[in-house]
Amino acid sequence: MHRDTFTHPARTFKSIDVPNVLIRSYRSLVFRMRMDDARLHWLLTEFRLIVNKSIRIANESGIRSRTRLAQVAYRGLAQEHDVYKQYIPSAFEAALGALKAHRRRLRKGKRSSVPYIRRLFLKAENQSYWLDRATGRIKIPVRSGEHLEYSLSVAKWHQSFLKDEEWKLGSMTIVPGKVIVVVRKEAPRILEPTSVIALDTNEGSLDGVLSTAGWSQLVNASFERIPQIQLHHFRRRRRLDRKKRHDRRLARRLLAREGHRERNRVQQRMHRVSKIVVAVCKAKNAAIVLEALTLYGAGGRTRRMNRRLSSWPRGEIHRQIEYKAALAGVPIIKVNPAWTSKTCPACGARRRDRVGKVFVCLMCDWEMDRQINAGLNILKTALASNEALARAVRFQPGALRHDVVIPLYDLLRERGGAREEPSGVESAVARRLRKVAARQNHSFLEPSSAT
Repeated sequence: MHRDTFTHPARTFKSIDVPNVLIRSYRSLVFRMRMDDARLHWLLTEFRLIVNKSIRIANESGIRSRTRLAQVAYRGLAQEHDVYKQYIPSAFEAALGALKAHRRRLRKGKRSSVPYIRRLFLKAENQSYWLDRATGRIKIPVRSGEHLEYSLSVAKWHQSFLKDEEWKLGSMTIVPGKVIVVVRKEAPRILEPTSVIALDTNEGSLDGVLSTAGWSQLVNASFERIPQIQLHHFRRRRRLDRKKRHDRRLARRLLAREGHRERNRVQQRMHRVSKIVVAVCKAKNAAIVLEALTLYGAGGRTRRMNRRLSSWPRGEIHRQIEYKAALAGVPIIKVNPAWTSKTCPACGARRRDRVGKVFVCLMCDWEMDRQINAGLNILKTALASNEALARAVRFQPGALRHDVVIPLYDLLRERGGAREEPSGVESAVARRLRKVAARQNHSFLEPSSAT
């Protein structure tokens, strides 16, 4: 995937624009499998031993490429271990991956010991195993002339990929209790957008503006109470930790189970949100504009705020939207989120002080919900950076006040004003916003299906 860097007078950001480049998409299909065969347990143990030996050889010899490692270590390992020989190059790849992270930490001046793999696993390329895509029957070689056969439980979700011939089989990974098969295919070509949707990523929703030639409208995709779910499970884990403090083994098992429950509930809701967003963008022939969010350090925040920010699934929702957009041929544009909630989209003035739930420009008296204001600035930045997108949308950033913002006042009034945010409340500004909204008599377009 090719990335182009643009420079704007106010921001520097990255944009993805690859209409003529094919992107390969990957999905991991997970199957449950019982580890009741001693031969399979022996095979995973041998593979782990080969990986650990390869790590020591590569570290002592300063080897960084798989080809060089194969020249040095393949013959000796093949004589020592009576396994299917194609597993050895896969072990080299796993060893160099673990060693790469170790060397990266050393370059950064951090303490790091030579990696040692403790968990049993086996990784095989698609030439090393056989899978019946219709029945789920899999054959795993042990050594020359010997293999293991298992019947995987194939659900409808698995069948949607295995029955599609466009999805090609990739590598296979076996860990205790699971078989993970990677499938891949060439994603469709990126479509030429005629509209754009700019989304501001907030703690409980995605808020922004959908704009096309001649009209614009507000969009909102709620995270379906994900912050409340995370808080609920956090309190349960804290209570379990206090009750089972005398038995650390039981406490670890109960806390892990609670973490799995939280992760499954959050993942399910984010998949629903990302699926709706991509489906709406494909139906509207729209490009998606997201923020390149990075948060470093605590920044002097409170302990409770640091916990909330660390559990905020901003990266996961962006990851899901990006890979689903690639499968649907929807283009993605990333912009720098700096100052989006503190910049006036009408005159460009910035506020240096703390902004509550309503943004008020001190230069031109612009008033807007902070989250919607950030979405407008994201849209304005994306159009200013991409001339082809601006021509397709035929939207001038200078017309934001009349074409986009004034109609939003009526919708804000219907929704009961701006949302509560932990950064504070400006009651006087909120009262002033209601007075301005009352003077507006413009009608607003019907919300889209993403709302």
